[in-house]
Amino acid sequence: MYVIALAATSAFAASGDDFYDRLYTRGVAQFGEGNYDGAYRSLRLAAFGLLDDVPRFETAEIYMTVAAAKLKRDAEARMSAQRVVTAERVERRYASLLLPDGVRKDFVDAAQRLLPADQIGVLRGGAPLPASQPAPRRTDITVPGPVIVPAPQPQPRVQPPPPPAPKPVPTPAPRVPLPAPQPALQPKPVPPTLQPKPIQPAPQPPMQPATLPARAGADPSTLADADRAVNNGDLAAARGLYRATLDAPQLSHANALRVAEGLYRSRDFAGTMRAFERAGAIGSGEEQYHYYYAVALYESGRYGQAKRELAAGLPYIEVTPDVARYRMKIEGAIE
Repeated sequence: MYVIALAATSAFAASGDDFYDRLYTRGVAQFGEGNYDGAYRSLRLAAFGLLDDVPRFETAEIYMTVAAAKLKRDAEARMSAQRVVTAERVERRYASLLLPDGVRKDFVDAAQRLLPADQIGVLRGGAPLPASQPAPRRTDITVPGPVIVPAPQPQPRVQPPPPPAPKPVPTPAPRVPLPAPQPALQPKPVPPTLQPKPIQPAPQPPMQPATLPARAGADPSTLADADRAVNNGDLAAARGLYRATLDAPQLSHANALRVAEGLYRSRDFAGTMRAFERAGAIGSGEEQYHYYYAVALYESGRYGQAKRELAAGLPYIEVTPDVARYRMKIEGAIE
């Protein structure tokens, strides 16, 4: 049984409310008692409240990986290890985590057995994890208070091979900051310019109204009014205007993408997916739209497709805190 630092939470800045702190402490204690199933359950709940505290989030997922591996639940162990890799891509903390020797050794063993080489490399800043060595049994340690377990002895530094040349991407689009979805506000009155205009009589038979061709496609003025509404925070009016444009019988690819972005910003994720379906394939120079589509798919519970769209869009967008949060949610979602 491992020697567990019962005051492990003192190694990191406190975050989250007392509920998640208690779950975290209880899960570490259960692990030390050999109750691996109870530890996995407690730490899985605690991890939801620790997303903004990367060191404790990674520590919880490491304990979960080892606990699941001891229970022969490789699928759950792999998922927990992958979440450590995902968090490490956002903020590198793994190398500085204060873990008992035995826990770190078992996590390395599980990671090398369950993860591909590129994900293992992330845990050592791009270099493969060293082969783990058996940890000596410690019988002379007492725990009078907060204990910091010494980290394993550093391995000789090995010069990593030069990184592979980047794959050429035809006319890559520049990274662009993405607008976050706007908070919901009280609806405002529809601007006077949106009132229907009087229908002018046309010199045609009554059975063929002259207004039909004008209504066949998207109205540019409606799109402009929708953009103004979402920029002003009037999300209810924006959603109505974008959906009216989306329902037009004819909608160009460019306007469908514009509607998709507007519905994403106004938090209408079902409408966002409809707009992308009407737009068709996302082409070269439009790669940032993969991110909007990924968020809409995730919010609608379609996790597998959301992961594919996120992977296609990440190289072309700026990873803001909002993007990083959604990236962690989407890549950690269980299908």
